[in-house]
Amino acid sequence: MNSPGNSVMDLGPVLKGLESLASSREVYVAGGPIRDWILGREILDLDLVVPDRAIALARHFAQETGGHFVLLDKKEGVARVVSPGFIVDFTRYRDGARTIEEDLYQRDFTMNAMALPLSSALPLLSNALPLSIHQVLDPTGGLADLENRTIRAISQENLASDPLRLFRAYRFRSQLDFEIEQQTWTSIEGLSSTIGSVAPERIDHELRLIMESERASRTLREMFQSGLLQPVLPEIIPMEGMTQPGFHHLDCLGHSFAAVEAMEALIACPCQKFPLCRPIETWIGENMDRVPDLKWAALLHDIGKPSCRGKKGERITFYQHDLIGSGMTLAIGERMRWPKRRALFVAGMVKLHMRPFHLIKDFRCGGPSKRAMRRLLKESGTDYPALFILAMADSMAGCGPLKPPDLDAVLAGLWEKVHIFYQDLLRPVEMRPRLLTGHDIQRLFGLSPGPLIGRALDVLEEGQIEGIVTTQDEAVIWLRTWLDSRDDVSES
Repeated sequence: MNSPGNSVMDLGPVLKGLESLASSREVYVAGGPIRDWILGREILDLDLVVPDRAIALARHFAQETGGHFVLLDKKEGVARVVSPGFIVDFTRYRDGARTIEEDLYQRDFTMNAMALPLSSALPLLSNALPLSIHQVLDPTGGLADLENRTIRAISQENLASDPLRLFRAYRFRSQLDFEIEQQTWTSIEGLSSTIGSVAPERIDHELRLIMESERASRTLREMFQSGLLQPVLPEIIPMEGMTQPGFHHLDCLGHSFAAVEAMEALIACPCQKFPLCRPIETWIGENMDRVPDLKWAALLHDIGKPSCRGKKGERITFYQHDLIGSGMTLAIGERMRWPKRRALFVAGMVKLHMRPFHLIKDFRCGGPSKRAMRRLLKESGTDYPALFILAMADSMAGCGPLKPPDLDAVLAGLWEKVHIFYQDLLRPVEMRPRLLTGHDIQRLFGLSPGPLIGRALDVLEEGQIEGIVTTQDEAVIWLRTWLDSRDDVSES
């Protein structure tokens, strides 16, 4: 095993408060912190377990240390104290347990069912001493399972008592790269239908942690195999076994999992597919909170295909699957209680995921036009690098006999052209003050407020990008010519 370590910031008052607790009563550090100490992972919070009065202790600890008290579950006796850079959770013994050993036997997995007296943990917090394995209370064999990198449920009854634990098994699988022991996998498979009783916010939290890991694709596949993903995302069920045209070598669901896998490879090393990779690396570095959402977009990008499947002659079609899929994604986000910003981002990526492919024919012929590139950039905004990452992941996940062998390279070339257009032409125009404002246009041309003003500003920007309009006088002439050519202009 790795040597335990801890890079927690100077604890100050928190450490003094913990020392006072350890000297005054029976307190244990249990669960995740013990596991992570043994694995040598960073510790940013503590789970303290006491026989009783956990909430009162947490209130006193918050007052003593200047932390912020948060009541998590009054019925179960769980509270939290938040201090700068550190969190301490207080929990009483579970379900009538009389000893710490009885409490540990009621937990989810053996690797989370270990404890250490707080007095023995204090030197670890201050990095004064290494962890001594002999001090660890381990009634369920967690040390051996950690050594063997195994996720083992303590009992099927423990899993059934809180079905969220089924998701936690796969979350630990993705984060730690451990194996789920066979009997535990069988229990998860048998209990998968019970996941509907869990609040969607709790499920989404576990799924987000999975998406944040480097093994989301593999984990999602395995969750589907155990039947755990289907109750949460029933929209993916029709995707299994649904064949696709010759660009693809997998069914719709397999392709979607492969797209997540390709996405993970691109996030780790975008330069493998994009010769001009620095701007993409920059977007990833500045938007790490959106990387899990981009994996969601990869998983859901073809979710509209089953309801759009049709035929044109002998050819299978999926007309408007991007638009239908975007609406379905919004519905999933609402069901999973996603924040609005996340839902709009994922749904927007699903809606636009075909757009780069639609420009490939023009690119091969020397295009696309400035107008087409500007339209794409207006719709994707500053997240246009994310759209090309998604398109590339989609392309990498399709390896059928009809896929052009140079498609990935062509996509990379299109990305470079679009990015250079944005950097050299569109962005400079956007950064400069407008030649005419919306109020100017209303005043000069006698127009009422409405959509026509926005379209006029759009046309004016196009003229600036083309280099035709550079001054206010040219802007007025340009817009007068454009307005005179329209039939829907109504003067006030």
